[in-house]
Amino acid sequence: MAFYKQCVRLAAAALCLGGVARAQSVDELRAQFPGDYAVILDYHSDTRFFMEGDTPRAETKITEKLMILDDKANGEFNKYAVYHGDFNNMEHLEAYTDVPGGKRQKVTDFKTEDAADEEVFYDDVKKTEFDFPSLTKGAIAYVSYTQTEKELHLFSPFYFIRYIPVVHESYTVHFPSDMEVLYDVKNDSTRMIHVDKDERGRDHSYTFTGDHVRPLTSFANAPSAAWYEPHAIVRLGAYKNAAGQRVAYLENLKDLYAWDYGFIRPLDSLAGALRPADAPLPVPGDALLRSLADSLTRGLVTPEAKAASIYHWVQTHIRYVAFEDGLEGFIPRPAPLVCNRRFGDCKDMASLLTTLLRMAGLQAYFTWIGTRDIPYDHTDLPLPLCDNHMISTFRSGDRWIFLDGTDPNCIFGFPSAFIQGKQALVAVSPTEYKTLRVPVIHADSSGVTDSTYIAWTGSGLTGTSSVYYHGYYGSDVRDHLLFKDTTDARDYVKYRMGKGSNKFILNDYSIRYLDDASKLVNIRAGFDIPDYGKTVGSELYINLNLEKFFTGSAVIDTARRKVPMTHEYESTIDQFTVFAIPQGYELSYLPKDFTYSDDNMDFAIHYVQKSGQVICQQILADKTLLMGAGDFPRWNGAVKQILNHYKEQLVFVKKTAP
Repeated sequence: MAFYKQCVRLAAAALCLGGVARAQSVDELRAQFPGDYAVILDYHSDTRFFMEGDTPRAETKITEKLMILDDKANGEFNKYAVYHGDFNNMEHLEAYTDVPGGKRQKVTDFKTEDAADEEVFYDDVKKTEFDFPSLTKGAIAYVSYTQTEKELHLFSPFYFIRYIPVVHESYTVHFPSDMEVLYDVKNDSTRMIHVDKDERGRDHSYTFTGDHVRPLTSFANAPSAAWYEPHAIVRLGAYKNAAGQRVAYLENLKDLYAWDYGFIRPLDSLAGALRPADAPLPVPGDALLRSLADSLTRGLVTPEAKAASIYHWVQTHIRYVAFEDGLEGFIPRPAPLVCNRRFGDCKDMASLLTTLLRMAGLQAYFTWIGTRDIPYDHTDLPLPLCDNHMISTFRSGDRWIFLDGTDPNCIFGFPSAFIQGKQALVAVSPTEYKTLRVPVIHADSSGVTDSTYIAWTGSGLTGTSSVYYHGYYGSDVRDHLLFKDTTDARDYVKYRMGKGSNKFILNDYSIRYLDDASKLVNIRAGFDIPDYGKTVGSELYINLNLEKFFTGSAVIDTARRKVPMTHEYESTIDQFTVFAIPQGYELSYLPKDFTYSDDNMDFAIHYVQKSGQVICQQILADKTLLMGAGDFPRWNGAVKQILNHYKEQLVFVKKTAP
């Protein structure tokens, strides 16, 4: 949805200015921030809430002062961008560089264009760019601009972490005494943010300040910044209108739901909550939809079978295309239009799903939800910031099933992977809602079963693999193969089936789509791995851990990484590698078994000799979606043990002649 992306962009782009107790020299700052080419001296965001008639508005002035510590900054920090859109107009943009010696060079060339996003077909957000001139050592770059916030429901959070160190920053919100303003400070366990409240007289203010704030290192498999970066979230709880009446705004979840429901009210009534089959058809195109719903559920008995059929049709016939154009980012389009066009965004697909399910006599509801990029619950933070997605929720008895039409290969009964564990806000009626926790699908329900048979050729290995993917793993394989040509498909199969070393050679392969309901996929392939294994005199050494789930890079640098680590979904990999004992050899050493288990993962390696073969079974179960920094030492200990066991090799010796 448009509003969340705007919040993130504006938080990242809002560069501010405040005051420091004493101006520091370049040399002092270089000593304080060794290795940095520039720092933000002052960083200030000053917001004023006010009434425009009976509508609350906000105006924010943002300023930043950048100190250049090294000539190498020139070319790296010149480019600057301000993001703005329908909900936050930008004006009074001014920028210049004060170069050493007292000369000021003003920026005169500003370029405004659409802020392109590869994942969004149309986005109303604009980007105004310019270049700071002459960023040489000792120069000070300055920028300021004003933004008018038209919709305070979408007022952005303020993040304190920036791309370079910040000497001083402040965030102030001014508001009249008859406004009720609330705030939350997130991810500030070290008390970095200082809060000052001035509630005297008719004009009140909250000021949030931070000093000597250093940037955080980026890491792979990390959640969004909202999970770990310190930030302040300010919201308008209530205000008084021109008549002096108190008007609730975003005081609680009831207020948020009332605002959200306003966007779906026309469609929710048109869809007709469980409208009887003989009721009048209220809109053109409804007859075609009812006919479609009837055809999709004809002969099906159970509610879940009917819902699954409708869901599958929407997944396979409606293409997901994201639109984010002002309020278009919030309002679902009518189901007949979505069906006729055969494409839509998440809200459009929720509209079509909800309508078709209700026409089939099923209980279905519009549902707001945030992806796992968003750490907030509606019940803790009643803001649109909690949501960036819309789905349909189907109820069958006591079971609630979350249906995301944007995922073409999601399994009926599974939520899309990126909303697992999230709190859903379900629209039951104009005044009634439910908050439901989306389930996390257990590791046993998504996985890989790999059966690999290998033989020694005298100079390497030759073999075949048959790998079954199910659950989220099966959905992933189908997603990746959806639009691939023959060459790309072969590359993907090689990536999936690759083993042993980078000398792996993929031979013939086949792909079978076995069960659409569980997304079961099977890939079979022949392969060769030259130069694998080693002979020393009469001994042959073979490592049966052809596919290592962990490498040395899996050990986390706990001194540097403090941010959590994420997994897309819980899963289990069960891998069997069967090695035919070469003729004329006998086994002289079989590695010991190893098992490990904790709250985050299960791991095991088992070896057995049987009928002229040695079988190695490797099992890995990822049992968590988010692992905090407190678990990193235990994780590292487990990985180091696993890496040691990966070094174990089978040893065979040539049989002696009788």
